[in-house]
Amino acid sequence: MAGGGRGRGGWISLPAELIIEVSDRLPADVDQIHIHQVCSHWRASTVPLAACRPWIVAGRDRDVWNAVGPIGDHSFWLPRGGRRIYFRAMAPPGFPYCCGTPRGWLALTDDLLSPTRFLLWEPLSKAEIFLPSLPNVAQVFLSGDPLNSPGWMAIASQKIPNTQIGQRLFFWRPGDAAWTMQLEWPNGRIQGAAFQQGRCYISTLNLFLDIYDLQQSPPKRLRAIYLYHPLQARHGGYERFPGKPAPHVVACNNQILLVMVYYRGIGKHVVFAEVYSPDWAAKRLDLQAKVTDLGDYSLFLGRGDTLALSAKEFPAIRRNCVYFAEHDTVKNEDWVVVFDLGSNALERIPHPEEQREGGSKSSCWSAYSWFCPRGPFFEEQGLGEAL
Repeated sequence: MAGGGRGRGGWISLPAELIIEVSDRLPADVDQIHIHQVCSHWRASTVPLAACRPWIVAGRDRDVWNAVGPIGDHSFWLPRGGRRIYFRAMAPPGFPYCCGTPRGWLALTDDLLSPTRFLLWEPLSKAEIFLPSLPNVAQVFLSGDPLNSPGWMAIASQKIPNTQIGQRLFFWRPGDAAWTMQLEWPNGRIQGAAFQQGRCYISTLNLFLDIYDLQQSPPKRLRAIYLYHPLQARHGGYERFPGKPAPHVVACNNQILLVMVYYRGIGKHVVFAEVYSPDWAAKRLDLQAKVTDLGDYSLFLGRGDTLALSAKEFPAIRRNCVYFAEHDTVKNEDWVVVFDLGSNALERIPHPEEQREGGSKSSCWSAYSWFCPRGPFFEEQGLGEAL
């Protein structure tokens, strides 16, 4: 289109309805920012972003600080600046507790121990998918987006009574009358899950990586990899580990990456992170070669869903970094830790004072994991305003 915005023709003369339609088709935050900056006419025709993605999922102390547990009473925050994102008023009433934030959906329930209603809810489309009730659910994962992935499956981890970190998996497909329990022995505390080509990769705190074939009915565990020995071979002995390791798996650029996060001290402070892209089909896992360049991508870890996001599409993040939401049974002063894979530099984002409600550290919201809505959220949707 000639004119380029000069005179009466060109881009500035496009009808507002067409500009809105263009805006609605742009899934990246950076595109929404750019479209709002074209000119005053475009700015008046479009709605600005309420907040850039992704967001921290936080839980209250009574829900988060146990070895295995759901988020429960929850809230959403920007990683920097201490700004809370308010949109829970949009959620269906009667579902105050959260058991996961997979693929831009919220897994909500009316009760944590003895639920009568269990729901997947997507904030943008307001889509609702009711699941069979399941007690003591710690986390819910999705193999695909229910709105555009035929054959998707929900996977729930259930806390095993009278155990400290034991979890058992349950599987559900649309149309099933009830959840199907895994056939194999239980898992340890799940750190994260990733999916690729009909398989589910689950990492646990006790250094196991379990691979499930979701195309079988019921899903079958194909392999349980104990990560200690490959890590020991990589570092030349346990005493040379950078700290106590915790594994996470992330799907990124058609690969399943293994991220090792290392802690030190009583407070379990994160001190180091390593990324590997192993051959998961190999008889013996080889972790000799690290990944030091993710291109434009960065990885987001917590307890639950893991994300790989491009800095080209999400301008609030830096490229080639591991973003880790500090969570565990020990409280941390760090809200988020950002590890630069290129420089090995570690940035600690402190837990802002504003988020300690009533001025009491014991009543604060504490970081749990990450939430990335399926598309941009705009000011007209009521974000950023207190309930």
